[in-house]
Amino acid sequence: MKFCPKCGTRLKLKQVKLDKGTAMTYACDNCGFSDKAGKTVTMSTEEELSEAPTIKVLGEKEGKLNALPTTRIECPKCGYGEANWWFLQTRGGDEPPTQFYRCLKCSHTWRSYA
Repeated sequence: MKFCPKCGTRLKLKQVKLDKGTAMTYACDNCGFSDKAGKTVTMSTEEELSEAPTIKVLGEKEGKLNALPTTRIECPKCGYGEANWWFLQTRGGDEPPTQFYRCLKCSHTWRSYA
């Protein structure tokens, strides 16, 4: 993680157009500082990127890759018995986290206060 030497804001990677494709450089959204003196990584042209080999994940439908854990719980909307779940700290740090569920059939999202 890099920070802007002028204002101290965290620098973000930005894509810059070059004659031979594109390059990545660090830039500040606050004051406009750009790390032009820093090392930039030249990327391939977009045609070369589209011809690059891709990785297929076996066992998953295309576009349906989901890294959230699942559990057996009844959806209050459609009654389906399986949902994804995750925790989120929605209140103060001294309060317990909130558990969210998302139905695998209808995508209805609801919460359960732990």
